[in-house]
Amino acid sequence: MKYTQPSYQQNRERMIRPLTLCLLLLTLVACSTSAPAPVADRLVIAGWAGYMPQAILDAFQAETGVTVEYRIYEEQPTAIEQIRAGADYDLVVMGSYFVPQLIKDGLLAPIDYRQVPNFRYVSASFRDLSYDPGGKHSIVYQWGVGGLVVRPDLLERPVTRWADLWDPSLAGKIAMWVTEDDLFAIALKSIGQPLGTTDPAILAQAAGRIRDLLPRIVALDPTMPNAAALLADGTYPIVYGWTFDALEAQSLNPAVEFVLPEEGAMLWIDTFVVPASSTRKSLAWEFIDFVLRPEMSALVTNEIFVATANEYAKQFIDPALRDHPWIFPSGTDLMNAEYLEELPPDILSYRHQLWQELESITTR
Repeated sequence: MKYTQPSYQQNRERMIRPLTLCLLLLTLVACSTSAPAPVADRLVIAGWAGYMPQAILDAFQAETGVTVEYRIYEEQPTAIEQIRAGADYDLVVMGSYFVPQLIKDGLLAPIDYRQVPNFRYVSASFRDLSYDPGGKHSIVYQWGVGGLVVRPDLLERPVTRWADLWDPSLAGKIAMWVTEDDLFAIALKSIGQPLGTTDPAILAQAAGRIRDLLPRIVALDPTMPNAAALLADGTYPIVYGWTFDALEAQSLNPAVEFVLPEEGAMLWIDTFVVPASSTRKSLAWEFIDFVLRPEMSALVTNEIFVATANEYAKQFIDPALRDHPWIFPSGTDLMNAEYLEELPPDILSYRHQLWQELESITTR
């Protein structure tokens, strides 16, 4: 299925016009009662580049008068260290993999669900998940699958498996964001091992695979929101990426395809978490509740091509996206998919030691 991406302005007008009308009515009511204007406050959100539509930030700021500052981090471990150091964050977009340790270390505030009534719209499938039993410290923001975004027209043979990345003929044709988690996940999948393995020998084997792969790949700038242009113009015919990379690239060049490797895709879940150190928690709950409005959750899917956990949002999602198998994969496609699980501290430390030994190897 090919999807022609609507322009940013078309998406923005379709989703924001009703909000603008409501805001105008609220303004008129406020003026008629001569109520004092609310004192503007500030909300600081940290997340990946491109993971939060500007339209949502603008709409929340317009409705509440709160100044929203979205700070981009290059990798989540860095953001975690900043949280530990007391960074001025009120809300963080955090991968589910990191949530258990943050909870154990007392770095997250318990969710005040009394201030997040729109949580009722979140699908039962995304509540009470294993990384946060009872959903006490996190709320699912978005989810999706990781795979290979490819230009089949530029390749001599089809790429269908993670193991294909080690084909010597593909050296210099593969690009990805180089992180410890992603590289170990890809390497483990390529040898048919579970992502949550705790066997040091298997991790060492995976490290050996990474050692062979690193000199053949191109490291992407971690501040890039996606690799669409590089795929569309053929700079790199293979990129480890996600649905939004694939759809954005395909809108620029219909030859782009998204491959869920035979060994199983990477399932990812991004959550909203509130640092315990935040002094503006009520604003954080208000923002989460705002995003969980069905029309706002739909805007996330419509603008950045990721799946929402908000089951009531589907009525507002562009049908071409709502029914797109890359964004909402079938049960068959998800059968072998895995998401990263928390490793025991000693195993995680060992894996990190292996990674540090690999960091001296340069990519192309």
